[in-house]
Amino acid sequence: MNLIEKLGLEKCKEIVDGAPAIANFYIPSKAGYTRMGSVLLDGAISLNDLRAAIADHDRTDYVSDIRNHLSPTTVVIEK
Repeated sequence: MNLIEKLGLEKCKEIVDGAPAIANFYIPSKAGYTRMGSVLLDGAISLNDLRAAIADHDRTDYVSDIRNHLSPTTVVIEK
């Protein structure tokens, strides 16, 4: 399960948008931010990872393979 599925897209965007400029991690159990990397035992989430997950989610192309979206009986006619 990725971060978007775990927290929800809107919640992830709220976390990133609300982060102070110096913060590197978000701690869900405390609903707070920190710059320290030593809090990983508290279930801290890297803001960089969260930003990357949001960017990856936003650029996902669900229609990249059009063959998955056409009927098998569709015929292409060239003029």
